[in-house]
Amino acid sequence: MMKKLVILLFVICNLFTSTISAQDSIPFKPSGKIIARGFLDYSTGLGHVNGEKGFDITRAFLGYQYQFAKNFTGQVVIDGASGTSSSGSKEVYLRNAFINWKDKDWNINGGLIGLMQFSIQEKYWMHRYVMKSFQDENKMAPSVDLGITAQYKFNDYLSADLSLTNGEGYKKIKRDNNMRYAAGVSLYPAKNTIFRVYADMYNDDESLRDKLPENITATNKDQYSLSVFAGYQDKILSVGAEYNRVFNKGFIKDKDYFGYSFYASARFAPKWRAFGRYDIADSSAPSGFTSPWYDNDGQLVMIGAEFQPLKQLKIAPNLRNLNPSRDRSEQYLFINIEFNL
Repeated sequence: MMKKLVILLFVICNLFTSTISAQDSIPFKPSGKIIARGFLDYSTGLGHVNGEKGFDITRAFLGYQYQFAKNFTGQVVIDGASGTSSSGSKEVYLRNAFINWKDKDWNINGGLIGLMQFSIQEKYWMHRYVMKSFQDENKMAPSVDLGITAQYKFNDYLSADLSLTNGEGYKKIKRDNNMRYAAGVSLYPAKNTIFRVYADMYNDDESLRDKLPENITATNKDQYSLSVFAGYQDKILSVGAEYNRVFNKGFIKDKDYFGYSFYASARFAPKWRAFGRYDIADSSAPSGFTSPWYDNDGQLVMIGAEFQPLKQLKIAPNLRNLNPSRDRSEQYLFINIEFNL
């Protein structure tokens, strides 16, 4: 089914291209650009975790974006740091391969695409290279998947988006019968302010169900997600607050996890920003499960500063306090770096 949808999108794209070329009297010159982006970090534990330290690379994008018609853009990107093999070496994945059509108030993407479940939150968090946004960090949904998204702007105060995707992310692309259906609504009640609600439904798939503890039985149900977000952003300040919940995680009824995230970033000098973040995560499950079943249950507190000496380079030293609900807290010092050509 997904293959047919992608083929249909390509056919529609060709038809639109032919129509636009015939009607537009202004010559269009195709153009492209190289995409190169990387996230690096060094971290060291403090106190009783001072033995945990080292360097890491969490993102290594290389790709190309090409605008082949006035309203059409294509993009292909690979990620050389998407995962780690059993031997500890980095694995390479195809990250993006899609076509985008944008015209007036429409914005449509088809192929291996970035999703809108938490992409807007990332823009308000502003420091994705330091840490993923709450939903991404807690693996509530993939950031990229195979499918189609469509966004429409009704006016300056309201926009809506729909998506139909495979549901398994870009690391597990396979042809099957389960799908993820999603919808979001974004309201802009005042200047620089957004309020957004998002929900999705993921069809039950026996091959993707979470493994049950020994001697435990549970009812299987479709998986659902709900996200509510409010944010404010101007040239100096960016603030966001969100609540997220996944119902029937792994298609197991009443196995939920959820949480809140609050963050702020402020420019205090031409090349400097200060930022902070507070997360709290929790989970629930059917009777018989060991509680808590989710490893990230607990709290995160982060404070840091960002220095941007060049447009293509950001450096962010930051302190993190992790306070799991089942253990004593841990403190870490991180130095995160982003380069973006």
